[in-house]
Amino acid sequence: MREELDRIELIRKYMKVYTINDPYPQFTIEPEIVKYASWLYDLMPKRTQKSLNKEKSEQGFIGQELFSGFLLQFNIPNVYANPIYEDMKIRQIEGKHFDFIVPHMPKGKKIISIKTTPEGSNCVRFMANVESWKDEIHDIVIAIKIDSLSDYRAHVVGWLESSVVESLPKHDFGRGLAYWTYLDPELVNSNRENEPKLKSLNPAPNIMNELLNGAIIPTKKG
Repeated sequence: MREELDRIELIRKYMKVYTINDPYPQFTIEPEIVKYASWLYDLMPKRTQKSLNKEKSEQGFIGQELFSGFLLQFNIPNVYANPIYEDMKIRQIEGKHFDFIVPHMPKGKKIISIKTTPEGSNCVRFMANVESWKDEIHDIVIAIKIDSLSDYRAHVVGWLESSVVESLPKHDFGRGLAYWTYLDPELVNSNRENEPKLKSLNPAPNIMNELLNGAIIPTKKG
């Protein structure tokens, strides 16, 4: 795996510019990103001494890299707490982990966390592990759904304020207690669980265009 990575001259993460204003902006996942995520999964337990769920961890890494690629592609200044760096302190604010800081965003939206839902028709929920949440700092959370790793497709589902995430119901779906809601607003509205605290995600184009407003070199949005 390391030899394969050493041969990679460029890792690209590509957002289809013409989908920015679609309800669910689309990503093309470069094959190298999948390899990189697998390599990171092999590396992290050695550093943290923690056992990690392979699918959840790898696709979580993919989601972070896709968002990082979007910021790079559209020339949006940011700080990315890339998990490849071993020193935890450089990936923390006030002792808490973060994913991204985007300085031009308004107060209450600068610190951004990425939560990725794995591929599969049964994976229909946004989830944020309650225990991990306590060790993280975030203003907002952007939800990404992996559509297909074999076809290299993913999309941005929407976003939530941190305070809204903390108001969501909590349930253990087999990977620890998690704040949760449905990705699809129609499922939120039908709410078969009769759970009054479920909330729909805010529309993805709103936050993507707000991020694009900070581009150093303005880009046509298609």
